[in-house]
Amino acid sequence: MNAMRIVVIGSGFGGLNAAIEIRKKLKHSQHEITVISDKEEFIFRPSLIWLPFHKHSIKKLSFPLRPTFEKISVRFIEKSVKSLMPKQNYVICNDDVIIEYDYLILASGASPDWARIKGLEGKSASIYDVSSALKTREKLEEMEEGEPIVIGVAQENPNQGIAYEFLFELDAYLNERRIKCPITFFTYEKELFDGNGKEPTEKLEVLMAEKQIPYYCNVSIEQVDDGKVYLNNGERLPYSFLLVLPPYKGKECILSSKDFEHENGILPVHETLQSVQWENIYVVGDANNIKGTKTGRAAELQGVLAVENIVKQMHHEPLRSFQHDTLYFMELGKEGAMFIMNKPSKQGTLTCTTSGMMPHMMKRAFESYYLLKFS
Repeated sequence: MNAMRIVVIGSGFGGLNAAIEIRKKLKHSQHEITVISDKEEFIFRPSLIWLPFHKHSIKKLSFPLRPTFEKISVRFIEKSVKSLMPKQNYVICNDDVIIEYDYLILASGASPDWARIKGLEGKSASIYDVSSALKTREKLEEMEEGEPIVIGVAQENPNQGIAYEFLFELDAYLNERRIKCPITFFTYEKELFDGNGKEPTEKLEVLMAEKQIPYYCNVSIEQVDDGKVYLNNGERLPYSFLLVLPPYKGKECILSSKDFEHENGILPVHETLQSVQWENIYVVGDANNIKGTKTGRAAELQGVLAVENIVKQMHHEPLRSFQHDTLYFMELGKEGAMFIMNKPSKQGTLTCTTSGMMPHMMKRAFESYYLLKFS
């Protein structure tokens, strides 16, 4: 077999695990493996939830990528990708450098599409990256008694769990400081954390009642204007502090590439994770249109499967389909955390939901293990 050039775009959960898995499977080969990323560090994003509340330090949730890739002989290029040329099998970096490939794994992620909802851009706090999480911390430090708070999940957002975590962490934060502020929650989901089982929904309903937090399900935002959130059910929610999870859009390298069919930069894929247009391109994580909650675990599993299918494709073997499962830790403030598992098996679907301090400690331990394992 001729030496292949395998390029991974992105270095989050999907890209990092894809690159490591490629090297494992092609350990003694001459295949060239390249990761292109505009990030020099890996950020353990599930832990960003703690930054606004002074519960974590930046150093404890990140590590530099270059040494990790150098140890496994993976070429690391710290650049942005400007556009993709699938007909010619190459990508163009922001400095016009061209990187050729035989197989491409797109793990570029997605971006919050604030502009999709009228008036939302610039009004909502965010915790999608370190910088925005620290700015949110500053806003919270300025909170005063009685200021109305609105937290919500906008239509088409695929990672709803972040809003629930922020809600309960904020409730605990305000209680610790003896600041009373009315909080209202809303979501486009038909039920709280819809699609993840009956027990998580019931647990969240109980917590909302105990904490006297009014909430609206099955609603969408019409606009944000004049210090109010306008919902399609006629409600007008006044706020001093606002955090809304917006819809997602694909990265600019996809939006600017002419040879892809996409929906707002999100790429359609087969169950094998192959692009529906280009069989040598695999799309993992937030960049694809696979249904289900978008989490770091989903991106990791998809990155590993993409590599497995590339190797199978090289050897002309049948490809495997992606099978979604759920392993999710949701922080609940003073109540600890909730662990949610929905995992397919030969006997059906294994389900488990448990809450308390143990799941919180498990999440902390998993973060430490993950960073130690890959750094």
